Amino acid sequence: MLATRFLPALTLALASGSSAGGTFTDLATPGAQLTGLSHNGRVASLYGVDTGWRWAKDVGVTTIDGLEEAGSLNSWGQALAGGITDGDGNQVAALANSNSDLVGGPLVIGAWPGGIAGSGFLSRAYGVSDTGVAVGLARDDAGRYFAFRWSDTEGMTKLPVNRPQRSSRANGISADGHVIVGWNDQDNGSRTGVIWKDGKAIDLVDADGVPVGEATAVSRNGRVVVGERMFDIATFTMQAWRWTEETGVQPLGCLPSSFGCDATSARAVSDDGNVIVGDSMSGGTYVATAWTPDGGMQHLADYFAANDVAVPTGWNLQSGSGISADGRTIGGWGAGPTAFTSFVADLRGPAPAEAIVEARGTVFWNDLPEGPFAGLPEGTQVTMTFRATTADAVEIEPGRHTGYPIVLDSFRLEADGAGDTLVATAAGPLLRIANDYPLSDGIHIFETPTATPGQAMEFELFGKGSGPLAGALFDSDDLDRINRTFGPEFFEKAAWSVTQGGGEFGMYMMIDSVDIHDDAAPADDTIFSDGFDARP
Repeated sequence: MLATRFLPALTLALASGSSAGGTFTDLATPGAQLTGLSHNGRVASLYGVDTGWRWAKDVGVTTIDGLEEAGSLNSWGQALAGGITDGDGNQVAALANSNSDLVGGPLVIGAWPGGIAGSGFLSRAYGVSDTGVAVGLARDDAGRYFAFRWSDTEGMTKLPVNRPQRSSRANGISADGHVIVGWNDQDNGSRTGVIWKDGKAIDLVDADGVPVGEATAVSRNGRVVVGERMFDIATFTMQAWRWTEETGVQPLGCLPSSFGCDATSARAVSDDGNVIVGDSMSGGTYVATAWTPDGGMQHLADYFAANDVAVPTGWNLQSGSGISADGRTIGGWGAGPTAFTSFVADLRGPAPAEAIVEARGTVFWNDLPEGPFAGLPEGTQVTMTFRATTADAVEIEPGRHTGYPIVLDSFRLEADGAGDTLVATAAGPLLRIANDYPLSDGIHIFETPTATPGQAMEFELFGKGSGPLAGALFDSDDLDRINRTFGPEFFEKAAWSVTQGGGEFGMYMMIDSVDIHDDAAPADDTIFSDGFDARP
């Protein structure tokens, strides 16, 4: 039983528009702004007044007990960055999992030692890496605001800046924690974008050496940084910008409008840097934007239309604030038909029907008396490959645990030239994918008979249920879009065996890696296949 509290009117996301090319989902979260999307676009963090919300495909919106002002989230939707109110009524930074009450509530990062108690605001986390490093804004004992970095081993530390007497803030962090982005005020009070690479502060400037404004986001791989307030003399506007080591800071242009050319801001970027979403201020109203190398700066609604996603009648998109790694799922907020709310648009077409699964391992014990694997010595390499299909999938708990039929004629277990297959059972066999269940992720094939009479195979892997890698295998139990290889660093429990006689005899294997990839358009899963600036 999940411990997160469901909002009574928001237990399911409302699919308010769709087309053959993709879908537009109204998250039905009055007053909340989407602040981030997970790697595959299946989980979103939402900022609400005094409330942290999390949306997951097939689950809907849940409140995170105790978490306030939710910022972004890591690649796999665990954890969310934000803050809580401590016992003295101060706002302090915190991290929370969707099932935080099961593991003792949000993890409190707290205040800078000696922070001014009773001052109201002491700290807040804005981003968190896949390695559990949080970044954000804190207030020191002199009342000065500064960018911080926090880890469970080092605690809270100040990020170095070139103007330490001026305020600074960290807005985001790469998946591996090596790149942090944000700002540091100039002496005149204007914000200058900063990149921290392995702790070293780099002030961002344009081609003429003029400082550019706030760095708002970084791609998960740390290669692309985006931001706002880069002055363009030709249009006399403040523009969104994009930075890479290869190109430096580049303006992204303004948004053509009846007012001439409107200022733009970037809020989120795909991993290849070729899809950037944000907003523009037009006539006193926010307008959601998208930028691509080929299309330039454009209305986000037009970009959706060009990708076969229709924005439902009554919607006014005001900001794009989250994006998946491949740029094909975009989230944001705006004025819906009845209230200010958030949305997620999936630009992909129908999900792939099958996925390819491959596991590799090593024999560490074998006393099977018969069958193809009898006598295989310790250290023998073992490979298991098969296809799993979404057709006739069994939802054990929607959005949390689903069983996918294994295509029997594709299954092969092989070791040193020997091989075996599985046989049909009344309930499968099934590949079971569990997500955040209750907190860790899992990949399972329950005990299933093989083609060798009297023998059966079982495969079970649990991801870690606590620490930085909790819930870090995938962001949904949907088979499609997992597209990832998992190594032992993710395993909390792993078991793989072929047994005989009810376990009296067996071949037991150590799992070295598991790979799950879509069986359709594999090029879509290779972001940098054509070089860094390749067109999507």
